Amino acid sequence: MSGLELFGIAVVVALAAGVQSISGFGFALLSVPLMTLFVEPQIAVVVSTALGIVSTSYQAIRDRADADAVMAKRLILASACGMPFGLVAFVDLSQDILRAVLGVVILAVTILLGKGFTLKRESVRHEWIIGIISGVLATSLSTNGPPLAFLMHARKIEPDRFRATINRVFAVVGIGSFVLFCLAGKVTADALRASVIALPTLVLALKVGLVLRPRVNAEAFRVLVLVLLAISGISAIAGAVF
Repeated sequence: MSGLELFGIAVVVALAAGVQSISGFGFALLSVPLMTLFVEPQIAVVVSTALGIVSTSYQAIRDRADADAVMAKRLILASACGMPFGLVAFVDLSQDILRAVLGVVILAVTILLGKGFTLKRESVRHEWIIGIISGVLATSLSTNGPPLAFLMHARKIEPDRFRATINRVFAVVGIGSFVLFCLAGKVTADALRASVIALPTLVLALKVGLVLRPRVNAEAFRVLVLVLLAISGISAIAGAVF
């Protein structure tokens, strides 16, 4: 892996970490498609997962008082059920096909939310279904955020609870995903080297994002979530096509 590729990954990680610390999600959504400009998709997924653990774990601990512990527990358990299936897809299926399908689904979800779609009833069934889907995406594309963001946005969960809960899920699922990648032999020396080199930029961007976070009010936060979902959907489709 060249110095230019490592530099590009570090810049991408900084951008993604800054956005994620403000919105609560979006690290993998931004980092994986952009990192594939410099490295192959499977390395991008592993690097995103490894560095995402650092970012989300810190925020989960920092914001633990605001988290919905019951919802987080259900989503984590449901994600664990879906993760083995995602790993099979990661190993056996084309990343381009997976990204294209994900992109189309994300754009459809974004349109629904933009038109005011809500989940008025806090159904446990919704959490299990969305959690399983999120788990599949975690180990196939390292982009398990969209289903969780959809659930919380549709329930109109306030920003602090949104960020704290989703980061708790991300942290635990991220650790589980990384372990599965290790067992599958997908954690390469290049992926580890890129993760270590990009770590300082992640920490710096995370701190900057946390400083800016209080300036984002509830309405701006909801708009930011929709924008991130739209960007991730478009980028996933573009990555698959080009």
